[in-house]
Amino acid sequence: MTVTEGTEAESIRDRVFLVTGSGRGLGAAVARAAGRAGARVVVNCCRDLRAAEAVAAEIEAAGGRAVAWKADVTQPAPAQKLVEDTVSAFGRVDVLVNTVGAFSWKPLADVEPGEWRAVFASNLDSVFHLCRLVLPHMRRQHWGRIVNLGAVGAENTVGEPQMAAYAAAKAGVVALSRSLALEEARCGITVNVVSPGLLQEDGRAPRLSDRVPVGHAGRLEDVVRAVLFFASPAADFVTGQVLAVAGGARQ
Repeated sequence: MTVTEGTEAESIRDRVFLVTGSGRGLGAAVARAAGRAGARVVVNCCRDLRAAEAVAAEIEAAGGRAVAWKADVTQPAPAQKLVEDTVSAFGRVDVLVNTVGAFSWKPLADVEPGEWRAVFASNLDSVFHLCRLVLPHMRRQHWGRIVNLGAVGAENTVGEPQMAAYAAAKAGVVALSRSLALEEARCGITVNVVSPGLLQEDGRAPRLSDRVPVGHAGRLEDVVRAVLFFASPAADFVTGQVLAVAGGARQ
């Protein structure tokens, strides 16, 4: 069974998905899966527009509808234009999936202020900008789904050596998501977090895969299924939750 089969996939047909950071990697996998399920998809990238256009073209070739737009969602003005263009093209925003998030691996003593700020801009500011901007549109239709990407252990503020900036930013994503879920619950908007664990890279098993409790790294499709679940009616009564897709790993 593919990630677009089953009742969850059928239920997102014709929904408008805005997927940030979807020109490659996990974001692209989410965009493709949503497109195969019949959703209308906005593919977003920060730099490589050709890659984003290729993802959109794949969706269109499979019979879906998609557009590709370049926008640096860490900045308020480009983020606002992205949302405005989405509404102009498709009439609304139903599902927001925030996948942008640069990884940082460096001891705190070696992190320069600019690097710290960049990690937070990518992982947390982008989520703030997009959530704030889509809320008026989702409130008007009294329906919306927001899925943010976290990190394993972020809900417990678990730290890791050489990951202070990244771990702090992802903990912020969880706190923002849980607060927003409570604020918007009466408006028909749910907000949840998917926290991926160690994933295969281009089909290759990454280093330390043997430390995952199930014995192997995950696949992009494992995370995509969780995202589509939160976007589906099966999760109508689920909000403010953090789902680790990590093979049993806790951090």
